[in-house]
Amino acid sequence: MSTVCNPGSSPQTGTINAATASCRYGVILVAASDQGICDIQLGTDREALIDDYQRTAASEVNLVVGNEQPEWLTAALKLVEDPTCHLDHPLDIQGTPFQKLVWQALCNVSVGHTTTYGELAEAIDKPKAYRAVGAACGANRLALAIPCHRALRKGAGPLDYRWGADIKRQILIVEASWALDPP
Repeated sequence: MSTVCNPGSSPQTGTINAATASCRYGVILVAASDQGICDIQLGTDREALIDDYQRTAASEVNLVVGNEQPEWLTAALKLVEDPTCHLDHPLDIQGTPFQKLVWQALCNVSVGHTTTYGELAEAIDKPKAYRAVGAACGANRLALAIPCHRALRKGAGPLDYRWGADIKRQILIVEASWALDPP
């Protein structure tokens, strides 16, 4: 079981620091509260990602700019480059008890593997809650750290992902290659 999903969480208070960087999926935005990383978001347009985040953040956002990357951004970038690495920075996980239960189950899905919303619902002993599981995956604000990209709809439906189907497809390809041929 991944330790990524196990840190304690507490309500966000005060200012949230956020920073962006280029990554293999386009752009990553990482935000941290006093408790730890509270958001990891992915996109293709830096300005749109920043604007959207500032509009939807639960607290005031301080955009960190400069030559030095904050340690929490560096930690998230390591996770982008190596999906098997341990995220060595605390997380500030915000969600309902049900969402956290789903996210914990997602952390049990190995790199290079996928599951369905129905299988996740079975894993948390709520077999009829597959739609609520899908909604919990969509509410995840910690891309990659909580691997909601590993959850798929049953059948051959389109890929759905908060940060876009193309990014989800890229992540799954990278993770599959790591599982088949680790560096």
